[in-house]
Amino acid sequence: MRIDTPSRFRARSAPFVARLAALASLGLVPIGLAAPAPAAVAFPPGYISERLPNGLAVSILPDPTMPRVATQIWIRVGSANEDADTRGFAHLFEHLMFGGTARHPKRALWDLHERHGGDVNAYTSFDETVYISTLAPEGHAELLALEADRMTRLDLSEENLANEKRIVTEELRTSLENDPISRLTSQALGRIFGDHPYSLTPLGTKEDIAAATLDYTRGFYARWYRPDNAHLVVVGPVDAQATLARIRAEFGALPAGGERPADVPAVSDWSFPERIALKEDIPPVEVAALGFPLPPSSHPDAPALRVAMQLIAGGGVDPFEDEMVRVRKQALDAGAMMLSVRRGGLLAFYAANLPYRRETTAFQHLEEVRAQLAQFGWLDADRLDAAKRSLRVADLRRSYSAEQMASAIGRAAWWEGDETRAFDAAARVEAVTEEDVRRVLRTWVFEARPVQFYVQPEKVPLMVSMFGWLYPVLGPVMGGL
Repeated sequence: MRIDTPSRFRARSAPFVARLAALASLGLVPIGLAAPAPAAVAFPPGYISERLPNGLAVSILPDPTMPRVATQIWIRVGSANEDADTRGFAHLFEHLMFGGTARHPKRALWDLHERHGGDVNAYTSFDETVYISTLAPEGHAELLALEADRMTRLDLSEENLANEKRIVTEELRTSLENDPISRLTSQALGRIFGDHPYSLTPLGTKEDIAAATLDYTRGFYARWYRPDNAHLVVVGPVDAQATLARIRAEFGALPAGGERPADVPAVSDWSFPERIALKEDIPPVEVAALGFPLPPSSHPDAPALRVAMQLIAGGGVDPFEDEMVRVRKQALDAGAMMLSVRRGGLLAFYAANLPYRRETTAFQHLEEVRAQLAQFGWLDADRLDAAKRSLRVADLRRSYSAEQMASAIGRAAWWEGDETRAFDAAARVEAVTEEDVRRVLRTWVFEARPVQFYVQPEKVPLMVSMFGWLYPVLGPVMGGL
């Protein structure tokens, strides 16, 4: 089981400064914005999409060339749907879902996957909780029975709750409390998003986890874990009609009656502070960043933004880093990082320096490079083609993975409201023009008002404090030796 952000980290390099700058910019990660589909997108042969009478959404993609069956259940509740005093509960409940039922012991799900050469996992993000299985087709019917059982008959006891609270609390201690970068990320999200639901990270706090009661746990289960708030996705070597019949038999009698979460405000419509400053126990570098809110995945600009983000942060050459570090020599490290969530995202340009420079000077350099990039001297037909090619390759590789295709279908249905958008990514990428890229970057980045974000270390060694200012003078000389 894991806690997930909506996009995975893809680091360009491993140095601490790069990691710090990324996380200081709110855990910003390369984005994979999906885009609206062209009209009349066709489902693949044999594809089934159905909503059962109790509200369960079902999607089945048969593919006999795949060796294993991927099954995912998307529960549409994440940390963005929690209250301020119940942070981390969606993640806690993800753990509880592996506790067994009245009909099946705790080990039943794990034993099934061991017998059939499979893997079982789950993750909690801001927007959803997803339960993941891959296994040989011989075990799939039994898996569906187990999944239907735990959707409504989960064994929720004081013993199970106490055990999972201990596990989650230890996870919080090791991954958050003992990691200054993670602490900084959590603080930054809270400060940047304020009262927005995305300010509550999936990790939550130890205090909130400790306060969770069995009654609240049962209420959470009854409220969210119902067929009408779930999407079941199956991809792999299955008979689609037989699988649908099995799903109807196992899930069709489950009662409806759960809730659908209230929609989260779009990031691009939210009012953000002008400047945020934080201090943390980090190595002696200071990081300045400019953050730019981006629209939801269903926005018409999403296809062009996906290509634009690949050009800026997804390739081998980051134009912001190139201008700030190599051309102007005004930072130890710099670049562009992204955060992607269902209701939008954030792009940030960051620069890291030794702690000697004034904040105003740091932001002045960032703005100068932003203005330089707005001239689009870095964009041409060859770079655009390379970005498109990289995205097409990624989409092609996804089509060979049952788990990745299941994830794409689940995300398209939930994040964009249309599962067909899992199948036309290449067409949407190919349709983007150079002028489209220029337009969306002007709209959302180059002519937009940014959030200024500044991170300082709590402690600075005396020698760095006294002589850090020499780096811009000696750095280029030393680098040439």
